[in-house]
Amino acid sequence: MLTVFIEYKTDGSKRDRCLELLASMAGRMEAMGARQYRHWEGLEQPGLFVEAFDVETVEQYERIKQWRRADQAFCECIAGGAAKLNIWAFRPIDLADKRSKQESDGR
Repeated sequence: MLTVFIEYKTDGSKRDRCLELLASMAGRMEAMGARQYRHWEGLEQPGLFVEAFDVETVEQYERIKQWRRADQAFCECIAGGAAKLNIWAFRPIDLADKRSKQESDGR
């Protein structure tokens, strides 16, 4: 499983349009395989948004990433356009082996 984060800053004059598009985003993302879709706006930085969701495969991640960057209506709301739509995927890491080694080394 991968956890994906999408980060962007809205063009201040297009914030309302961005929120309209975000209102339907969960259903659209879920139709593409995203699970547990959620989104936030920065407390100290109004207009800075982060979305997060999980996908099962790299292929799902790549497909969603391509679709989001091609979504012209949404990207027009972003300060700097699609080039400023930052999308990153993260995979879990297992630290159990590292903890066991540190414990056996006396750290």
